[in-house]
Amino acid sequence: MKFKYQKLTQAPTGLTISRLPTCHASGLTMLFMLLAGLSFGQGYIEGVNVSYEHMPMKIKTEAGDQKFTGSNLKIATTIPIFLTPNKSKYLLVGGNLEAFHFSGTHPDFEVKKVYSISPTLGYSTTVSKNFNLTALLMPFLSSDYKNVKSSDIKFGAIVRGSWKVSDNLTWKGIVGYRRQFYGPQYIVLVGMDWKVNAKLWIFGDLPHSATVSYAVNKKVNAGFNLFVQNSTYRLNDQRRYFEYNTVNPGLFAEYYISPDWAIRATAAYTLIRNMEIYHKNDKADGFIDFYELGNRKDPINPEVAGGLSFKVGLSYRIVPGKH
Repeated sequence: MKFKYQKLTQAPTGLTISRLPTCHASGLTMLFMLLAGLSFGQGYIEGVNVSYEHMPMKIKTEAGDQKFTGSNLKIATTIPIFLTPNKSKYLLVGGNLEAFHFSGTHPDFEVKKVYSISPTLGYSTTVSKNFNLTALLMPFLSSDYKNVKSSDIKFGAIVRGSWKVSDNLTWKGIVGYRRQFYGPQYIVLVGMDWKVNAKLWIFGDLPHSATVSYAVNKKVNAGFNLFVQNSTYRLNDQRRYFEYNTVNPGLFAEYYISPDWAIRATAAYTLIRNMEIYHKNDKADGFIDFYELGNRKDPINPEVAGGLSFKVGLSYRIVPGKH
């Protein structure tokens, strides 16, 4: 068993808009992404999120360093369609779009552009006073979009249960499955939403995300965020696939420009940045969260160094019962 931290899903989470500290785990990642549409945590559904991430990067070689820049644009939307007057049952309909671009000169890293699109369909129901169950299905088309084939489409599904222990604490359990180009990915997450006091919240879905959010005032929140991403994209010309794994702890500040719209800036340091290219037949036995099973061959490209990343995101939040 090889240890390899990986992003499981892009999942924005957050707090209520009712002047409580709020923040989402990422600009969507996608996401990402299995959890991108499942953003109903701390009281709201993230209806729309647009984010842009800037990543200075470097490859160390004997001939000298190759310095270049990566950018990642993500657009995600999730619309709740309420099925009952009390809004205890609803559909989640939406989708995610991602555009990755690498500029500069980097002969040892052949990827220039990759994209991902994933429609979302989910269902959420209140089973009892303290228990909510949500299921989500997402097909993915992730590649450089050259010579697209039906085999490029992969599927993922998750189920999440939420247990409300008290008005200040909710526990979550998430299990799921996603087919990646390296093979199967099994998802097992444990989450929590904890209102420590009137200003401080701690929430996330470990090991995918964790956030500590502090309400500076009625419109401004700041704190710490950990976000993990794992994505794969088929490369046409080389009959290969590109795998992107990243672990980003960082600091954020968020400002409500209106009661429903929030803008958020994050500065993170990438502890792990695996940007790896494999031949299409190089497969893993599978992944369980961040544990890679089996002995997959080493990537064919040199290591891309970790470093800083900067992200800005704009999101529209929907509070059930308010809209």
